[in-house]
Amino acid sequence: MNKDQAYHQIALACLKALKDPKAASAEDPVKNLYSVIDQAFEQQFALLLAELDDCKQRLNAIDQLDPKRNSLADAQVIATAKGTAH
Repeated sequence: MNKDQAYHQIALACLKALKDPKAASAEDPVKNLYSVIDQAFEQQFALLLAELDDCKQRLNAIDQLDPKRNSLADAQVIATAKGTAH
């Protein structure tokens, strides 16, 4: 995920909230929008945490390679393997 994708998802959530008729009739529309923004940020943060966990697992797998049996190419395969798509 890159910064532009994250901002795009957050902006879409905001626009959806602003277009929602229930949001317009909410007691505090600004508070409702803040809630939507907060949820969107939390979703993006969760994706970043998943990516971080994937990177940690890859680094641990590379660390476990035996230099006598494995090569740089083996580490590169681990580093570049396709993981979870976001």
